[in-house]
Amino acid sequence: MSEAKKYLSGVDKTMGRLIALVGKTAVRSEQELSVFQSLVRAIAYQMISTKAAAAIHGRLVEHCDSDLQPDKLLQLGEEQIRQVGFSRAKSASILDLAEKFTNGTLPGDPALDAMSDAELTRCLTQVRGIGNWSVQMLMIFNLRRADVFPATDLGVRRGHMLAYDLDEMLSAKALLDLSTVWQPYRSVAAWYLWRANDCVDWDAVMAAARK
Repeated sequence: MSEAKKYLSGVDKTMGRLIALVGKTAVRSEQELSVFQSLVRAIAYQMISTKAAAAIHGRLVEHCDSDLQPDKLLQLGEEQIRQVGFSRAKSASILDLAEKFTNGTLPGDPALDAMSDAELTRCLTQVRGIGNWSVQMLMIFNLRRADVFPATDLGVRRGHMLAYDLDEMLSAKALLDLSTVWQPYRSVAAWYLWRANDCVDWDAVMAAARK
């Protein structure tokens, strides 16, 4: 992180200002989770608030005695997974993921970790309900890959709008094109753009700038 912050601040003064404004804060890591567990978490967090997703995911982990494994989820079945708060579509995604890990359609973690970003995306998006965003979250927070940029993420897009004082969010394509300036640390840039939404008082920043 130290090297990445220094590099990003050097190539982009506005990003450097954002890094300074966010200050010291913990970076979430999922390295203690398996790929399967991280993907279940990503499915839980799709399209709902962080608070609601955390509660639903937590109940599922409790149902599995804090040991979220494919065989345990297959034993639970759709009805019990839905009872903890998952939608029908997300329950189907979780069960398809568990089935593919169990029957060998998806390889083990070492083989997945050895794949390139493109190979990993092709492999995992064959699972129902797993799209590019879910794979990007895995690559950033579990596999800790340094140059992943989730340009379609609304938090990233909104954070960019705030940090760069724009009137509206850029399109995902425009932001992806712009992100090349942050290579090879686009994962870190994305993380700071997320933090722009919740760690900076922009009214105070703007007021100070007008003085």
